[in-house]
Amino acid sequence: MNMQVREHSGSSVVVDDGSIVIRIGCPAGSTDGSGSDAAAVSRADRAALLTFAARADCYQGLVMWHRYQAVYSLYRAKQAELEADASVDAYTRLFDPQCQMAASYATAAGVRQYAGELFVDRAIACFERIPSIGRLMRDGVLTPGWFVRAVEQTALVDDGDLLAFIDAEIAHRLAGMGGLSASRVESIVAEHDPDAATLTREQVASSKKVSVTPVADGVSEMVIVGSTEDAAISLGAINALADGVCPFDPRTKQARRSDAATALLQQSQFTCLCERDDCVSELAPAQIDARRAHVMVHVVVRKEALDGVSQLPAYEDGVGPISARHARELVRRPDAVIRELDLDTVIADCMRHAGRYRPSAAVDTAVRALFGTCTVAGCDRPAWKSDLDHVVEFDHRDPGNGGPTCVCNLNPKCRFHHGVKTHAEGWVDDQIVDANGVIWTEVTTPDGVTVRRQAMNLWLLPELGHIQCRHGVSFGMSDSPATRPENRHAENEPERRLTRTQAKHRYRTQRRAANRRQREIATVTDGEPPF
Repeated sequence: MNMQVREHSGSSVVVDDGSIVIRIGCPAGSTDGSGSDAAAVSRADRAALLTFAARADCYQGLVMWHRYQAVYSLYRAKQAELEADASVDAYTRLFDPQCQMAASYATAAGVRQYAGELFVDRAIACFERIPSIGRLMRDGVLTPGWFVRAVEQTALVDDGDLLAFIDAEIAHRLAGMGGLSASRVESIVAEHDPDAATLTREQVASSKKVSVTPVADGVSEMVIVGSTEDAAISLGAINALADGVCPFDPRTKQARRSDAATALLQQSQFTCLCERDDCVSELAPAQIDARRAHVMVHVVVRKEALDGVSQLPAYEDGVGPISARHARELVRRPDAVIRELDLDTVIADCMRHAGRYRPSAAVDTAVRALFGTCTVAGCDRPAWKSDLDHVVEFDHRDPGNGGPTCVCNLNPKCRFHHGVKTHAEGWVDDQIVDANGVIWTEVTTPDGVTVRRQAMNLWLLPELGHIQCRHGVSFGMSDSPATRPENRHAENEPERRLTRTQAKHRYRTQRRAANRRQREIATVTDGEPPF
């Protein structure tokens, strides 16, 4: 009996008892690589081409689902075989059913036993622990990589009934909320089983260590495992030192970070390497301390959770949901600063100050906490490291006629995506609220492809979806006007110092010259080149 699993835009996947037949519709213009008629491609054709380029691999989830199904069937057979021997408990044996099945898979696939056991474990999860999420992968909604993250995030849920509920809830919300990410899965798990999220962080905390691994001749990698907060503060201290060099320092940003970290650990001097008489580096202690003062880790937590009345998880910028207990531990740090976010103040500021360009501190914090990251799908730049963008552009000449400074019209965008929206032609974004108070963002590319996603942390701040706006922009699902691409500011668009091709050419030239110098040094030192 044939079973047609997926059919969309000329593509289909048909599965029968003996084969998987994949037919991928190829839009007009994708088979000719000459590009001779690229300018004549219509907007509709461009949307089809972009959708094909971005989503033609959706069949991979279905193939992976069937691979998991095959291994799971073999696992169940091995399970039944070993359970048939009543004299020995199949699950106390060193070579239990999962171990034996993994050994067979690893041998056939040519991978290590550990990789084989991971694969079998994911197959079992796909059919026993989170089958609803597995079907999302099968149907092309979820990539195999994101399914693996879902397996990891639900691994510690040990209540069967609760796991079944979380599986259904995650599948329902991921299918509709858009912008799939590990943080979104983790937030759902933490919302319903805080202990599952708590344990993962406790396990990480217990594995604090410092390790050094050789990478190449004369170069090693040092890895320091510590708390997320200490890591963020340490990186801020490294950046505060590394950012003090002048624009002519020849090192890359990562090389400067490495040298700065080494200098901090060894308590040695970090200097600019420009070798110019007019160097304007800012490496005085007072200048470094001023930059370090801006290093902050933002955590948003409900007051009732901070008081111990509730166990609702908190949200840490750049990390995701953390347990209420973890949040309470952070509050007790000597460097912690507590600022109360009064949602009534947020609502009042949205009502009274919608005509101002800059939001109040309360509105700024609420918007960043609500979305968590850059609102462009696929970008996970933390909200507090992003810009706040007016979705409908603010009209400086007539504020009453432009986009209001309100929760309904503000969201975080990283500096890159903010620049793309502002300066590149054709990008359109919108922010809407449905009848249930769910806040959505939409981004439409110049090719006509629209991606919708739900505000990630509405579970933490549900009140923000029910603000009754009374300014010029509708807060409803159907009437909220999208930002218009012609309202960009092209005259202020940043320019490249070099074209992308020129930059690549310069990089290759520099690397080739560096390789020649290394060869010449080795020849002088050892009498023969190293390669």
